[in-house]
Amino acid sequence: MSARSILIAFASFYLSSVLPSVGLAQGINTNVALAVAEDEGIFRSQIRYRRATDDPAGIGRELDVVAVPQTLVYGVTPRFTSFFTLPIVAYRRIEAADGSVRRDEGLGDLRILGRYTFFVDDYAPLSTRRAALIAGLKFPTGTDLIGTESFDPIFGAVGTWAFNRHEIDLDALYMLTTKRRDFEAGDELRYDLAYRYRLWPARFGKRLLQLNGLLEINGRWSDKARADGNTVAASGGSVIYLSPGVQFIAKRAIVEASFQVPIWQDFNGSQLEDDWMAVLSVRIPFTLGLR
Repeated sequence: MSARSILIAFASFYLSSVLPSVGLAQGINTNVALAVAEDEGIFRSQIRYRRATDDPAGIGRELDVVAVPQTLVYGVTPRFTSFFTLPIVAYRRIEAADGSVRRDEGLGDLRILGRYTFFVDDYAPLSTRRAALIAGLKFPTGTDLIGTESFDPIFGAVGTWAFNRHEIDLDALYMLTTKRRDFEAGDELRYDLAYRYRLWPARFGKRLLQLNGLLEINGRWSDKARADGNTVAASGGSVIYLSPGVQFIAKRAIVEASFQVPIWQDFNGSQLEDDWMAVLSVRIPFTLGLR
């Protein structure tokens, strides 16, 4: 088993753990079942910083990562929305036990997803219950040690319940990884629960400005990777984050921030455990005018 295989397995789990949910979401790290209007688009750009110094091996290793995932959302029909997400690792610094430092950056694997909202119940003003299915594919566009070389299907579901100043979102996404050149990253499961409360205004007036407070629970699990027919010991595992956040909505932009603290971690082998993560995000809606 090569060192390259171990690094690829680590990078794969990193991407599954820290990259954000795709597309428009009231929960910053959680999907929603609310549709994007037909022929409307949203561009979302995030900056995510991860700090990991909790070394189970006790030898003082450290990890710093700055990721800038970019997402384009398009409302194909009133119920079907497409998502195109390209992860980018702008900076990654790994300090080994001997004091040596490895720095790298590169593109991650492109993910194309479709979300179909099959249940809609707008039962009162500013209140709705919705459910949607999600399916898509991960493409091997990532650079060495950032992405994997396989085409991996993704499927899941998401539900939203909004009532006046409150909103609850729940999602689950599963990625079924495939084997490529004697390497197979472990299957991945992500699950999220978000609560949003409109802090201001209490009632909407002529100006549609909005300030929301959010609290999320974000869980990630990954199976162990396999390389050359052998299981990679230092790969896979589970982590759950508690993620408070804030969101400001204006007519032409949405600005949001989240701070993620791991409340439970169980990584396999000698993988570093997270200290915390910080998220800053901007979403810009626009009209494509394709029809």
